[in-house]
Amino acid sequence: MEPEQEQEQEQKQETTNEPPEYWILYYLRNTRNSLLAATDKYLLPDYPISQENLEIMKTYRQELRDIININKEDILNGMPIEIPKPPF
Repeated sequence: MEPEQEQEQEQKQETTNEPPEYWILYYLRNTRNSLLAATDKYLLPDYPISQENLEIMKTYRQELRDIININKEDILNGMPIEIPKPPF
């Protein structure tokens, strides 16, 4: 087997050997990243947004970034968490 194929095989094994609770973290990270990507436009310097709404959006985006770190124990223990809703 080629070295690249062996490395891919090892990575697949590592991924499938992760405990199931870590899959929820993977899902939440992907969801969070999608929500962040959807709001990137609001931070562009030429996007027409008021300073007040810009601050609201920055706060929302920070809440998204913090959601996993703040709630990691609850997530791993199967507790439901609430994903912040977009402000507009």
